[in-house]
Amino acid sequence: MRSPPNEAASQDEYSQHEKSIPCFRNMNSSTARERSRTYAGLAQDFARPQEGLETEYARLFVGPGRPVAHPYESVHREGRVMGERTLEVGRHYAAERLAPEDHFLPDHVAVELEFMAHLVRREADARGRGDEDQALACLRQQEAFLGEHLGRWLPCFCQRVLAGEAHPFYASLAQRTWEHVAHDIAQVRAWLSAVESADERGPWTVTVGPECTLCGLCARLCPRKALWQTQDKGEVCLLFDPAACHGCAACQQWCAERAVTVEPSSITEDRRVVLASSPLVICSGCGESSLSSALVSRVRERAAEEDEHLGWRLTLCPACKASSLISSLIKEDQ
Repeated sequence: MRSPPNEAASQDEYSQHEKSIPCFRNMNSSTARERSRTYAGLAQDFARPQEGLETEYARLFVGPGRPVAHPYESVHREGRVMGERTLEVGRHYAAERLAPEDHFLPDHVAVELEFMAHLVRREADARGRGDEDQALACLRQQEAFLGEHLGRWLPCFCQRVLAGEAHPFYASLAQRTWEHVAHDIAQVRAWLSAVESADERGPWTVTVGPECTLCGLCARLCPRKALWQTQDKGEVCLLFDPAACHGCAACQQWCAERAVTVEPSSITEDRRVVLASSPLVICSGCGESSLSSALVSRVRERAAEEDEHLGWRLTLCPACKASSLISSLIKEDQ
């Protein structure tokens, strides 16, 4: 991404005045620089193929033919290249006096990641100067861009890479990108909630739709442990603690089924609520409970048509799945 001459400060300039800003807990220019470097590194890996992986890069992201994972936001959100989302992100760049390199459209994954690197570099610069207001403004810009753009379509893009039998380098890249952006969304919103009043940031409520499979991903991603799962009496439950939620929406951003909704609430609730529940599937091999019935049913719908044996294996616990696989391998060798 091109910028005007002398727009970005050098690493030495950042280091000259490095210090923590008291009201931003655990935040300093060093932390921001590390976040910026991570975004820049991910952007670079998506911008051009690794040596020796040119063919795989083309298959995944370029073509000929339909690529495995289109690297453009507008394709995932509007079904076409050069859509309204392309123009929207272009306006974000113009406000910062930036423009993508000539061979990239504004909503390419590499460009959006590099733009985040730019915003975080500006935050680091502000922290280095001790400019609290500017650092807070940069965080708000990051939250807006992640929430309006990168965080909205990146899960779908990364899932397609992971499902496309990608070379281990690109499978790992997709996974690392997914995890970094999910964590960063949660962190940015947590940092903002630490310095903004409750009237500005909450309270919040979380709801889930019937698409929820109780896979547990939202509970694992929640930085405040406002979501968690329990297993008792043959049933798995997803619970929510309103008092712990600070509205980071990591659960909503990364739910594969788009079943989670995070919204501001008009009332503060202290009681914990059950958002979803499902019977546990009993392993047909050993009789122990394993996965939720909702998750097994959803996977069976999607995959059982391709493999009739899969429907039976889905009801097995992890230990029995392993035993079944070993038995299958022994039979193949005989």
